[in-house]
Amino acid sequence: MRPDRFATSEEVAASGLRWGRMVRSARRLVESFDRACARAPRMRGTWYALLFLGGTIGYGMYLGGQYTVFLDSITSAAGFGIESIEINGLIEANSEEIADRIDVGLHSSLLLLNAERARSRIAEIPWVADVEVKKIYPDRLVVNLAERRAYALWQDDGQLHVVDKTGAVMTSNLEPQHAQLPLVVGTSANLHVAEAVALIESQPALKPRIRAAQFVAERRWNLITDEGVEIRLPEEDPQKAYARVAELDASKRLLDREIVAIDMRASDRVLIRLSDAAADQRREMMKSRLKKKASDT
Repeated sequence: MRPDRFATSEEVAASGLRWGRMVRSARRLVESFDRACARAPRMRGTWYALLFLGGTIGYGMYLGGQYTVFLDSITSAAGFGIESIEINGLIEANSEEIADRIDVGLHSSLLLLNAERARSRIAEIPWVADVEVKKIYPDRLVVNLAERRAYALWQDDGQLHVVDKTGAVMTSNLEPQHAQLPLVVGTSANLHVAEAVALIESQPALKPRIRAAQFVAERRWNLITDEGVEIRLPEEDPQKAYARVAELDASKRLLDREIVAIDMRASDRVLIRLSDAAADQRREMMKSRLKKKASDT
């Protein structure tokens, strides 16, 4: 396998210094044992055998990663075992997922826990905006969370996602509490979600009737009512055009009529598209008027 990167000359030098220190330490240890054995010649072979055996076992544990388990057990037995994990600020995230990211076992030691590694793993959870992991000696771990807040639903290519106010996807697993969130639809609509929500909320009287905001051509909005009526808004000053729709609805109950679209993109007129049934009815009415007018003449 290719290495992720090549060591720098500084790292090589530092590695050499560390190796030199290890060799000198090992030499001093052997010399100490040798002096101790010299005082008791009959035990010299035994001491060397024990030293060799201990070194072999220790090296094997190091290669197998078992030395951490051994040290965990020793320090845990000495009173540094993790007895409790306190998680603060938990709203949307799952406590089991937090515990899994910390990776604490039955005999885990607080002394050897890598708090920064646990913090970085928890920070990878999409719900989490910020996290702090604190070790409270001798046996308590505290996790302080700041979670992202669910702001809207975003539908893209048929898939629904929960997003925060910045448009960042938090999860694609919907929960019952997400049902009342505003819905935005379309490519890049999540990146403009705050704009869409502000537009919907600008007319409180119509807000309960708006089912979704559709981002069209990544530059303007259509608002879709619960009856399926499209309110087509202009790219420039959509709130002004939407306020005009609210006025027409208040005075003429526009949204209660048999229409499928209200086009507000022209600044000097409002275009209404009738439903097929309403259009047929209007044509029949116009025919009747024309017949009546012709008979009167």
